[in-house]
Amino acid sequence: MGETLPNDVIYVAVNQDVRESKSTLLWALKTLPVKKLCLLHVHIPFSLNSSSCGLDESEIDAIQESELKSSYDSLHKYRDLCTNKGVDEEDVDISLISGYGVGEGIVELIYQNNIKKLVMGAAADPHYSRGMSITSRKAEYVSQHAPHCCKMWFICKGKLIKTREGRFDIGNPSDSYSLSEFDGFAQKPSKGRGRDDDETDSHKDQHSKKQERDQTPKEVRKGEDEPKSNDSETESPPEDFLCPISMEIMRDPNVAADGFTYEEKEIRRWLNGGNDKSPITGARLAHRHLTPNYTLRSLIKDWLHHHPNYKH
Repeated sequence: MGETLPNDVIYVAVNQDVRESKSTLLWALKTLPVKKLCLLHVHIPFSLNSSSCGLDESEIDAIQESELKSSYDSLHKYRDLCTNKGVDEEDVDISLISGYGVGEGIVELIYQNNIKKLVMGAAADPHYSRGMSITSRKAEYVSQHAPHCCKMWFICKGKLIKTREGRFDIGNPSDSYSLSEFDGFAQKPSKGRGRDDDETDSHKDQHSKKQERDQTPKEVRKGEDEPKSNDSETESPPEDFLCPISMEIMRDPNVAADGFTYEEKEIRRWLNGGNDKSPITGARLAHRHLTPNYTLRSLIKDWLHHHPNYKH
């Protein structure tokens, strides 16, 4: 198979319980022209407090690590479903983030990965009825807060319930995404949040500002993309562009099992050195797989293009 562009990737949001999202994944595999597929999952750890539950910190960590491992086990079962349907294993990626509300987490991952095509559940399968609309609060939240350029299919019991067309004519696509607006989402997983479900009423408004920004297309000016000659040699790149291990700007950023992004050669050196814990949190890594962060790589490349005097 030839090189697949990021825009060709079909993302499918899945729950930890394989029975809940199996029909959604199978719909995507049967209906859409899948060249490359990424399983999207937001892991919500149990909310445990040592003072209230009577467990010490090590026991709480063990429970939460076990829960995280269960999430990855489920994702591997979803991947097996894909390979059983003829998709090469190397063409099935996994993108997991931990510690946020599900709807909010999916929207963050959409911005983080510059997702253009997303399939997710419109409601739990038992709630299916002919002529139904979206009833899942998570799906409704994602539909309202995801960027306009992301096309979405909402599925229930293996049937298409709603399609939200992607709109690529609103402003400059590069203007709709900014790491500074989501500072540290992939770099700062939180701990001890409650489990999210369709009955959750509280959703933060942290993304509403994106929907309110001016959508007027910018005038294309001659020389707009040329490197700036008066750039300061001492200007530093955004913190998110730096590898947490080497603290140098990344060229090949990859996301590890802990949800953090590292320079590939640095995190591989860490793993090959016999380390099985996160360099940042110290928690045991559920696996050694790395996922290329294409969006961050593109942003770094663009930043370097416009800052030719940066010494690295």
